[in-house]
Amino acid sequence: MKNIDKWVPKRFTRDKKGRIVGTHNHKIIGNSYEPIIRKYSKGRLADIGCGDVPFYHFYKDQITENICIDWGNSSLSTSFLDYEADLNKPIDFIKSNSMDTVLCTDVLEHINKPTVLFPEMCRILKPGGTLILAVPFLYWIHDNEHDYHRYTHFMLREFCRENNMKILHLEAFGGLPEILYDLVYKGYSYYNLPAKKIFYFFWRNIGTFLSKRNIVKRLSQNSRSTFPLGYILVAQK
Repeated sequence: MKNIDKWVPKRFTRDKKGRIVGTHNHKIIGNSYEPIIRKYSKGRLADIGCGDVPFYHFYKDQITENICIDWGNSSLSTSFLDYEADLNKPIDFIKSNSMDTVLCTDVLEHINKPTVLFPEMCRILKPGGTLILAVPFLYWIHDNEHDYHRYTHFMLREFCRENNMKILHLEAFGGLPEILYDLVYKGYSYYNLPAKKIFYFFWRNIGTFLSKRNIVKRLSQNSRSTFPLGYILVAQK
């Protein structure tokens, strides 16, 4: 990773008690991704569609090297990219069977040719290497003109089957309560309603309070298979 000495966590930061801070759904995503990334990251890791490398602090102690690949982004004050690339095309600058881990989080929905990128991520993995992939599902359109897909767990399984990848872990995160909470939060922003700071303060605290109630936990768990906020997949070559 270039400019590694300048990297600081900007997302999924923690408070003094070690808890991830941010919106309720931001915490759900961070708390869903972190244990999986920590568990399965190893060796040489390719961070595909890395952006500002938000999960580096999750995996940095588990790896020997991270290779950062993404479209160039002039809006970032510091570039951490080792390679700028169109992820709809083969990433042939990375050798086959050269990576122990490939990480691709919240990227695949922005790829208009996933049948190119998914096989490429598998190609660069060493035999026994792992792909860690996370995608949203019931989530608003974001990065508008480059938001192409939403994937069910059926499609993720099909990707793995087509590329001879063994699924080690595949689960949904979130559920109906999280979806409803997120819709209100994003709807308030979308319509640019007044008193945003006051609303966000109370809404975040309401989310934290409700998430601790057993009835909400049960609703989330029982609805997750039908109303997932997203999925996280780990597959082995």
